[in-house]
Amino acid sequence: MLKRIGAICALAASAAQAEPPLACEGHDPEWFLTLAGPVAQFRFHKRKTDFDIPHSTVAQGRDWPRAYTLISSFDTAIVVTNETACSLGGTNWPISVQVLTQRDTTPILLTGCCTVAE
Repeated sequence: MLKRIGAICALAASAAQAEPPLACEGHDPEWFLTLAGPVAQFRFHKRKTDFDIPHSTVAQGRDWPRAYTLISSFDTAIVVTNETACSLGGTNWPISVQVLTQRDTTPILLTGCCTVAE
């Protein structure tokens, strides 16, 4: 049983690293997010947070949308990306994104756009 759990965890980790890195942002309020393999960096409300991404998944039977669980020592977030056109600041982006996080005990939902990072 433990071998099976280990194999499942390894498969999930390799799937997360196979996904391309993303650069995301939103306005009103302004925020920035990068997702790269097993880590993410989120800049929002005058604070920069480095996260681990212990889990990512796609909708059952589909490639999109994708959800990422972000965890740091003092913060968490759920990020959902979808391969749908997104417009931000007069620029068209290929991926839309929603970030669910919190400020203290206040839940926050941010929306924005992503592109594959170079």
